[in-house]
Amino acid sequence: MIYKLHKNGSYNIHTITTDKFKTIRMEIILRNNFNQETAAIRTALFEMLTENSKNYKSKRELNLKEEELYNTIIYAESTKLGNEILSSINLEFLNPKYTDDDYLNEALKLPFDLLFNPNIIDGKFDDDTLVTIKQRLLSELASIQENPQKKAIFNALKIMDPKSISSKNLIGTEEEINNITTTKLYQEYLYILAHDYIDIFIIGDFDCDEVINIINGESNFRTIKNHDVSLFIDNRVKNKVSKKEESSNDYQSQIVYIYNTINLNENERKYIMPIYNMILGGGSLETKLSKSLRGDNSLCYGVQSIYNKYDNLLIITTSVDASNVNIAKKLIASSVNSMKDKVTDDEVKHAISSSISSINMAYDYPNRVIANYLFNYMAELDPMEIRIENYKKVTKEEVAKISKKIKLNTIYVLKGENNEEN
Repeated sequence: MIYKLHKNGSYNIHTITTDKFKTIRMEIILRNNFNQETAAIRTALFEMLTENSKNYKSKRELNLKEEELYNTIIYAESTKLGNEILSSINLEFLNPKYTDDDYLNEALKLPFDLLFNPNIIDGKFDDDTLVTIKQRLLSELASIQENPQKKAIFNALKIMDPKSISSKNLIGTEEEINNITTTKLYQEYLYILAHDYIDIFIIGDFDCDEVINIINGESNFRTIKNHDVSLFIDNRVKNKVSKKEESSNDYQSQIVYIYNTINLNENERKYIMPIYNMILGGGSLETKLSKSLRGDNSLCYGVQSIYNKYDNLLIITTSVDASNVNIAKKLIASSVNSMKDKVTDDEVKHAISSSISSINMAYDYPNRVIANYLFNYMAELDPMEIRIENYKKVTKEEVAKISKKIKLNTIYVLKGENNEEN
């Protein structure tokens, strides 16, 4: 794979040429600092942009165009990454060498047409389309409440700090979704095009000069970037652990532990902490949490730890019978405590091997390759080869030492109905 960065004033083009895939993938990524007041509007906006345009008046017309372009796929995606919000229009299409001469040009034009020729009349987006998008977002919001684990994590983050960006979501509240208007969408659209950082990634087998010429001909970005964007969130460290238990109608009880990671240096953040997490609960069934809760005590089907690097948080979550909540909490605490002096060389070796395998697997998927180069560019992620070498250097002593930089913040239990009284 050959990667090149092409700086172009208001935007950057990142080309990744390879003959490994039969398709070409392009992602137009617009990013800025997360703003809760406009997050739901922004998420709805990008859904709107890939629903129709002035040239494709309905979703049906757009789908017909995709079919015409040999089943090209185009869709929007919104992601919250630490303190930033990333919105993208993603395009995947057949390698042009299998098609006619004008195919590449036609395919690459499509996402820019949607972005720069939206269905706007008199400073407003289409009302009927907004009704569809609102219904979609409300359904996504409801799905969080219907998923016990997601609901518990969301609630726990609110308990941790309701003002923290870590506790916010992309689609907002029901009230925020209902308050979206076509005029607000247009105002957000103008703001994004004027102020977002913009990166266009394209991966596949193509001629760089030809692709860049097409993209430059279709791009109409005139952004003014005079502000900083920052990924990392410094969540407040508490002297006293927040503890809360709430009831639910779910069959099992959900347990969530949230820890702060404190003053990690760059190497600890990038390499030691991921290995720590892999050993504790981020890997296979051989993790400390899985062995303790599932293997030795048969309390649960699954337990995991999640390292949110850009939020400086470590989250542990599991589902158990209500009668087993207390013992599960003791075992979680014991597993975390064991990371201080009971990590073995074999556990470190296994975690390093799993981490390297995950890195190598990224080469098999165009979207993951793009994600790696995006994070190389914006998020202090080293190139794959350097990451592999640095992971190999991690020792059990370093893993044990980092335990001193992890502090419990919140314990939250969403207690299910299958308790002893029932």
